[in-house]
Amino acid sequence: MTALLLDLGNTALKWATSDKPEEPHAYVHCGNDVVPDELFHRWLNIKPERVVGCMVSSEKFAFNITRFFNAHNIKWDWLHSEKSFSGGSLIVVNKYDNYEQLGSDRWHAVIGAASLYPGFPVLVVHIGTATTADVLVPEADGTQAFIGGRILPGPSMMTEALLTKTRCRPGRIGVRADFPKNTADAITTAVLEAHLGIVDRSLASLRKMGYDNPRLLFAGGAAPLFAPYIMQEYPQAVIKHNLVLRGLAMRAKVQ
Repeated sequence: MTALLLDLGNTALKWATSDKPEEPHAYVHCGNDVVPDELFHRWLNIKPERVVGCMVSSEKFAFNITRFFNAHNIKWDWLHSEKSFSGGSLIVVNKYDNYEQLGSDRWHAVIGAASLYPGFPVLVVHIGTATTADVLVPEADGTQAFIGGRILPGPSMMTEALLTKTRCRPGRIGVRADFPKNTADAITTAVLEAHLGIVDRSLASLRKMGYDNPRLLFAGGAAPLFAPYIMQEYPQAVIKHNLVLRGLAMRAKVQ
């Protein structure tokens, strides 16, 4: 059964099919509620038997998508976070205080990461409108546990806050410097290092638990801009843009 997988974020919609989750596509909507006809036509040509997706915002955009699938008698299901996931030999436990409060994109990214590195601690970093750093560790009983994560404003949100809430007027995009000597470089350096900071602190917390060599995955719309700096600081890091879709594909198999 071919399922269409949808990852609807704050600024972009990423999609793939359940048989090819490693071949993602993206449509940048930037908060626009209108779904282009070309996208609808591409989806119809796939002839999906069902749609499985997760959504963290853009409710009207999601409503327009849902209405289209209803009109074409295609079953759909917007998935949410859950207490645990079980798919074959893979079991992932959600240890968030309130599992329903965890963003469904974060949950499915964790499932995707767990499937890639069973039995290993993993740090999953998504750099987008918001930036998240989520931690997955193996348990003694063979399950894998999402034990929590960090959230901070993404690069654009950080920069916009300075431009709108202060009198900072850098005039250009800066570059990273050890000791920035102008406002543009000061902002760019601080935004970059704030993101590296949550990676550092997450890894430090894992080391306190006895995990000295966790896997580090990062993705998101801003990830390519950060990639040179991240790879310099963490050579073991791997860019993996379709973790959410991979998780959705696994959920689709057991739904």
